[in-house]
Amino acid sequence: MKVTNVMKKGLAVMMAAMLAGCGQGPAANEQENGNSVLKIGVLNTADSAVLFAAQNDNLFEEYDANVELVEFGSASDQSKAVEAGEIDGVMTDLIVQGLINKSEDCHLKSVLIALGDQVENGKFVIAAAPGNAHNTVDDLAGAKIAISEGTSMEFLLDSYCDVLGIDLNSIEKVNVPDISLRMEMLLEGNDIDCAILPEPLGDYSVMKGTQIVIDDTKLDVNLSVSVIAIEDSYIEKNQENVENFINAYAEAAKRMNEEKDAYRQIVLDAANVPEEMQDSYVIPNYSEKNVPDEELFDRVQTWMVDKGLIEEPYEYEDMIVQF
Repeated sequence: MKVTNVMKKGLAVMMAAMLAGCGQGPAANEQENGNSVLKIGVLNTADSAVLFAAQNDNLFEEYDANVELVEFGSASDQSKAVEAGEIDGVMTDLIVQGLINKSEDCHLKSVLIALGDQVENGKFVIAAAPGNAHNTVDDLAGAKIAISEGTSMEFLLDSYCDVLGIDLNSIEKVNVPDISLRMEMLLEGNDIDCAILPEPLGDYSVMKGTQIVIDDTKLDVNLSVSVIAIEDSYIEKNQENVENFINAYAEAAKRMNEEKDAYRQIVLDAANVPEEMQDSYVIPNYSEKNVPDEELFDRVQTWMVDKGLIEEPYEYEDMIVQF
């Protein structure tokens, strides 16, 4: 598997990329076999598993897609890299995409849903600390809930409250961006009552004594979606390579959905599933060739404007493209 680490690049390369801007740095100029390499930033989450599976099965080569995966340790580092022009695309979410697109030099368009095209996939939970009294939806009033402000975590909590009729003013948000610290604080149960967690941390916390208050895979509306977004200038110059990438991705997702056991280890590794819950971890169904719908997109845009993250909502066609 060909995975590079952007943090190993020299300061000179970083500065050149920053000066060049999104879509104009080294990532946009490197050529292999006459096609511009599509460099995609990935994180170690279940959402990235299809990309790793496609690489593992040599599907990018089979579909004549010139792709390189660049692994990052944090979403922040990944965002900085795409803004600096070091990579052409990212596995991310609509909120991060919207924030990146505020830059005059960057403009990402979502070309695929990575995980969460159906409500039962891409699980997030609100979990209550062991023995905490705020352990049901009806008991959330007065709870201190750990989130990461201005991110999909806060968007999800606000949306849960809206969908379930919970008075948002009745709860206290506690900003804990570091997810490991958030988990630690939840298990200790001293400074917070609840926390929002993605899989596999949600179910892992239950093994350690927490109680699930809200499981968003059981709601009537789909709220948690991750996407693969590519710089618009790259798409315009390399449409054939993008289409080949999407077809290779769709084939990998199809194989994974049909043969879950064969790809189980790839998902476990991508998601960093703790060893003690690997046997019970449920492999999700992956989106084969979908993009976010307008209903969810509009909900995200309204929330971002209300939070002051963007001045006005983006148009759907300005952020999403269906091949």
